[in-house]
Amino acid sequence: MPLLRNPDVPIGAITRFDLDLFAGRWDIQRSAGEDCAPVGFEIADATWRERDGEGAARVGMVEPIGTGILRIDYADGSTGDLWVLWVDPDHNTAALGDPEGQFGFVATRAGAVRSDQIRAAEQVLDFNGYRTETWNNT
Repeated sequence: MPLLRNPDVPIGAITRFDLDLFAGRWDIQRSAGEDCAPVGFEIADATWRERDGEGAARVGMVEPIGTGILRIDYADGSTGDLWVLWVDPDHNTAALGDPEGQFGFVATRAGAVRSDQIRAAEQVLDFNGYRTETWNNT
């Protein structure tokens, strides 16, 4: 799979991340990556639940391993790290990805979709080496 981000560009997770504020249901607005194609996710009680287009869920336990960095231990035995690169002050829009450039997405809260915040999330992702102009709208 081709990388979605330039690995020579430094990447950083947000330092003002708060898992309690981040918890809840999120819908994915833009995404890229063959192995990461959920339409949304939810975090509740240290549980991560991805939703796909057919309503199926991939479930795992989520644990912060750094500020803005989450490790997801999936029920199938696989593990993945998710970096929160940016979240707006109200925790309604977020830019997420991984340093390896395998996936990335822009997520919003239901009913809180704002085009200016989606664009801001895309700009943060682009600054971190992603190429969001080629991403899918969900």
